[in-house]
Amino acid sequence: MLRTVSAADLNALIELRCIRYGTAKDDAAGWLQNVAGLDNVLVVERPDGTPAAMLAAVPVRYRHRQGVWFCGAAAGAEVPREMLLTRLLTGCLRAFAAKGYDFAVFAPETEEETQALEKAGFKSLLPLRLLQRPIQPDLLATAEFDSLTVRRLLEMRRHCQPGCVDLPESAMNEIITQLYRRGLTVVSDRRGYGLFYTKGDTLQFLELQADNDHCADRLLQAAREKTGAHYARIVLAENQPLYPGAGRRCGYGMIAFLRGEFPTGDMYFRMLL
Repeated sequence: MLRTVSAADLNALIELRCIRYGTAKDDAAGWLQNVAGLDNVLVVERPDGTPAAMLAAVPVRYRHRQGVWFCGAAAGAEVPREMLLTRLLTGCLRAFAAKGYDFAVFAPETEEETQALEKAGFKSLLPLRLLQRPIQPDLLATAEFDSLTVRRLLEMRRHCQPGCVDLPESAMNEIITQLYRRGLTVVSDRRGYGLFYTKGDTLQFLELQADNDHCADRLLQAAREKTGAHYARIVLAENQPLYPGAGRRCGYGMIAFLRGEFPTGDMYFRMLL
């Protein structure tokens, strides 16, 4: 039976998320309460009423269109994940379409998930580009580190990617807090920002936004001077104007149209977690 959650389900949901994603209990609780929101979590219950599986359906916006971000799918060992997605999503898509939602987005993690989403009506229209490049040295490159507020980050993100799929500031605050716990560094100036981890001699950028290639290079160079790393691995939206034509296309976001198709050429769907 599919139902919404109650406060009494929280510990069971935390356990499901910890097992599925390998997160700490505090992070799992923070994600459920502050990113997804318990009101947005659906569960499939066992005969005894305990949650056997869960799926979050988080309201999001893309320009003037209302959508839903499906995420956080997790299930007990007795529930095949692909079956969970196919059955849950089919019913959820009908329900959200009836409520007047325009689209749904999902980021599959495996080829099996991609196939399950395709069966439910999702299309692979939101790819990313993966770049690996050397960082040129520049002793004069300067930037600030770990000083960018979440509100300012969201403002700069929308400036650089006007078609971004928006989450509320409170949800992004939880996401960034969890990333900081895992060692994230933020480099920024008035022309852009980057979110990265340092791994050996490489800066792994989850996100890089800037007004142009020159501004992006200055951020990379400032990060090199601070960390000593000589290379960058950067994830960009396919439609992002930075380093056009460079990088390897990789799958990421899928979209289902609930009330007729619309152009997605500038849509940016990257939730970081």
